[in-house]
Amino acid sequence: MKHCLYLSLLLLAFLSCGEDESKEKSPIAEVTYRQISYTVETAIDLNNDGVASTDLLEENEQVLNPQEITFTEKNTVIPPYAITTCVTENGDHLMEFVCIVVENYIQAPSYTINGNTVVIETGLIGELSQDLDTLRFREFLNRDHLNNYPHGDFNNLAAVSTYVRK
Repeated sequence: MKHCLYLSLLLLAFLSCGEDESKEKSPIAEVTYRQISYTVETAIDLNNDGVASTDLLEENEQVLNPQEITFTEKNTVIPPYAITTCVTENGDHLMEFVCIVVENYIQAPSYTINGNTVVIETGLIGELSQDLDTLRFREFLNRDHLNNYPHGDFNNLAAVSTYVRK
């Protein structure tokens, strides 16, 4: 009888030690970051007012609202959507404007942290500040030809997107 009691207690001790206890909680779990800037290397005119800018949130504030990124306790993330611009012809000049492509995830992408580097399963790689209050991604602004517009060379632009903890 004592033998069964000891085995039962031993089994109970093993079962009570869950997998979650051995994993370290992410330092940004349950944290939301809000975008404060989105800058590109080459100025473009997205609102077609004749003035090009490298600050796309300011350049096209009617369409490009600051995005948010929310990291969950389960190491998943609600990531920002990718920004794409479309280039088309309007009479004798080109127009470029935002074509937003929103992805609907069946399952939220995961993320990992290694030091101050955050890697989101969608391919985004960001750097966290030491105090974890700022998150910066180097990415590309995708540029597309609307209706397969055949003229010109519109390369994707390197961009930096900066977020701060809410």
